[in-house]
Amino acid sequence: MKRHLPAVLVAGWGVLNGLLLVVLAVYRENSMTYWLWGGAVLVVELAALAVLVSSRAGTDQHVRYRVRDRGAGGVLPAAIGLLLVALCPVYGLWLLVVAVPLLMLSVALAVHGSTARER
Repeated sequence: MKRHLPAVLVAGWGVLNGLLLVVLAVYRENSMTYWLWGGAVLVVELAALAVLVSSRAGTDQHVRYRVRDRGAGGVLPAAIGLLLVALCPVYGLWLLVVAVPLLMLSVALAVHGSTARER
């Protein structure tokens, strides 16, 4: 499964967007919505397939770089927390209940490190 993960990811993304297109059909949207959504999905799916094919063709060019990762695990919680803080004016201050713990978690991961190699 790990070997074919990129292909599964591209196919899964296409299937998910197909399901979302079906949801639009259930709600009986305008036909222009179907064309725009389907066209955008088709263009991005074709681009993803092109990248997938090109990455399979040139496997000799893959290089692994060693990057210092101290606190790198805090990036995703920080990004989600900041996104929720930015959405507070639109959806209400109740989002701070979720955003503040995420931001505290990201600070803790940045200070203490997040991987076993760091210890």
